[in-house]
Amino acid sequence: MAEQPKKITGGAFGRYMNENRPALLKEFAGKPATESIKQGSVRFKALDASAKAKYEKLYTEAQAKYKKDLAAFLAGGGEMKAKKEKKGKKEKKSRDANKPKKPAGGAFGCFMAKNRTEFAKECAGKPVTAVTKLAGARWKELSATDKIPYDKDYAEKKAKYEKDMKSYVPPAKEEEDEAEEDEDEDDEEEEGEAEEEEEAPKKRKGDAKADAPAAKKGKSGGVDAKLEAEAKKLGLLIKLKTLVENPKMTCPASDVFAELQKSNGSVIAAKKSLLARLGA
Repeated sequence: MAEQPKKITGGAFGRYMNENRPALLKEFAGKPATESIKQGSVRFKALDASAKAKYEKLYTEAQAKYKKDLAAFLAGGGEMKAKKEKKGKKEKKSRDANKPKKPAGGAFGCFMAKNRTEFAKECAGKPVTAVTKLAGARWKELSATDKIPYDKDYAEKKAKYEKDMKSYVPPAKEEEDEAEEDEDEDDEEEEGEAEEEEEAPKKRKGDAKADAPAAKKGKSGGVDAKLEAEAKKLGLLIKLKTLVENPKMTCPASDVFAELQKSNGSVIAAKKSLLARLGA
C-alpha cells in the first residue's frame, strides 16, 4: 500500500527556501544554520509581487497535489497515521497502574508543583497559560541559590524513580516492549504538548498574549529573538521550544531548529535524530 502523503507546510516562503536552501547554505557555510534562513527571509521579502507569485503558485500546486494524493490514498484503503497515534495514546493510558511514574519538568516542575495553587489564584479569570507564564517569570527571578532546593527535590524524585524501576516487574505483555514504550511515552508527551499549545493561540483569536508558556530549559539554552522569529514564520516555534526545553537536549537551539525542518516539523523524529547524534 502507498505511503500517506506528507502535508505541505511553509507557504510560499517554504517553496522559496526549498529552491534556494542549498545555495544559501553554501554561501553562509561556517555560520549558524539560522543565518541561511535569516538571509533567505530577507531576500524573499525583497522580491517584488511578480517574483513572489511564482512561489505562491508552487505552494498552491503543492497543496492541490497533496489533496489529490491524500484522496487517492484514502480511496485505496489507506489510514491516516494521526488516527493510529491517537488510538495508541488511549491504549497506553490503561497500562499497569503499579508502574513507577517518571518525574518530569526538572527543577522548574518541582517549583511549579509547590506554587501552582498560589499562581492560579493570582491568574484567576485569565487563560490557563497565564499560570505557566507567571511561574516561568517567577522562576527566572530566582537566584541560582534559590533554585538549589528545587534541583535537589527533582534529583531525589529521579533517584527514587530509578530505584523503584529496578524492583518493578511489568506484566508479561509489556515486558518485551518496556524500554521502547518508555521512549515513545516521552516522545508522545512532547509532541502532544507542542500540538496543543500550537492550537491554543488559534482558538483564542484576538488574544495578543497567547504565546507558548515559559517552561524548563535544557542545557542547550533558550531560543533567541531572531531564531524565534524564523521558527514562528514557519509555524515551528512551539515545537522548537518544546525540544529546546528538554533537559536531554544539549545541542544549540539552531541545530534543533534545523533538525525540525529536516523532519518536516515532527517533534518525535527530530528528537530521536538529535539524541542519536548526541549519543543520549
